[in-house]
This record gives sequence, C-alpha cells and structure tokens, in this order.
Amino acid sequence: MENQCKYFEINSLEKKYHDTEWGHPHHDERRMFEHLSMEVMQCGLSWDTCLKRKEVFQRCFDNFEISKVAAYTDADVQRILATDGMIRAERKIRAIINNARVALKIAKEFGSLCDYFWQFTDGKTIIYEGHPDGEIPTQNGLSRRISADLRKRGMTFIGPMNIYAHLQSCGIVHDHSRLCPVFKEVTENYPIAYFPKDEEK
Repeated sequence: MENQCKYFEINSLEKKYHDTEWGHPHHDERRMFEHLSMEVMQCGLSWDTCLKRKEVFQRCFDNFEISKVAAYTDADVQRILATDGMIRAERKIRAIINNARVALKIAKEFGSLCDYFWQFTDGKTIIYEGHPDGEIPTQNGLSRRISADLRKRGMTFIGPMNIYAHLQSCGIVHDHSRLCPVFKEVTENYPIAYFPKDEEK
C-alpha cells in the first residue's frame, strides 16, 4: 500500500498492521479489549517490541476474551510470567486482568465495551483539523476525558497518551495521512465527523 503513514516505516510487520488493522473502525468486543490491553503492555516500550509479541500476548490472555481474562487467578499470572517470549511485567499483567473485570461492568452498563467507547463520538469516526496533514498529537481533550473516566471506574495503566493511541488503533480517531489509501477507504465507507483540534499535546 503506497503512501502509507509515516508512523509505520519500521518493517513489514508494522506495514501489515497499518494496512489491515490500525485505524480501521470496528465494533468487535474482543479486538477492542485487545487494542486496549496492547496499549497497557506498550507503556514504556516501543510499539515494534509489542507488535512482535502480539501472538504471545494472544496465547497468554486467551485471545483477549474479556470474560476469560476477568476470571484469571494468581496461578494465571504466574503462568503468563513463565511463558517464553512474554514481557515479564507483573504489574501490567495484573492491570490487564483488572481491566477485564472493569470492562465486564462497563459492558453491563453500556451494552458492550465497544458501545462505551463509541458513545463518546456518537458512533462516528473523528477526523481532527490538521491530522490528515501530519499534525498528530500524543493526547488530546477526548483521550484525557476517557482516561479519567476509566480510572474512576477502576482501570489501571490507563492514561491520556495510551488511550489516544487506543482511539487511533480502533478507528474512533482517524489519523491516517490524507495521501494514505486507508484514509480514502475509511472516509468513503464509515460515518465520519470533522472536529477542530481538542486541547492537543
């Protein structure tokens, strides 16, 4: 895919992720929790490091099925820590388990974890002023509002920066370059809302 976004120029794995997953809007519950959990694992690390271990994460966390992860015990924590290729960060592992339990409560209240996230944009993918031309922040007002609400609900390892990255990955915020073929694909096939910049940092 030509003219791909400048953030995905490291290797073929990242290019594939860009072309087939990043920024493609979806309402899949398992994928929503996977994206959120990948951002937890990425804290303090490069995205490339986490992407290379994506299959390991999927094996460790039952393919990110929320109800299964929410039922994990200390024995599962030790199992995950002992898995070859796993990032051995116990606090992050426990955060993902905790977040799965909170996600179940959110799903009960809103219908699903997807419904919770998409209700912040009225079900539309947001394109912010300047973003298609490369003016991409690391966080904004929306990501700060969502991360604050999630922390209030009990989630951990959730901050405005990794929530902004989560919104990008699941297609709630559309940050593909104007020259990227995915930009056209998304704008022609999904409901879009154009917003001014929102307290960006």
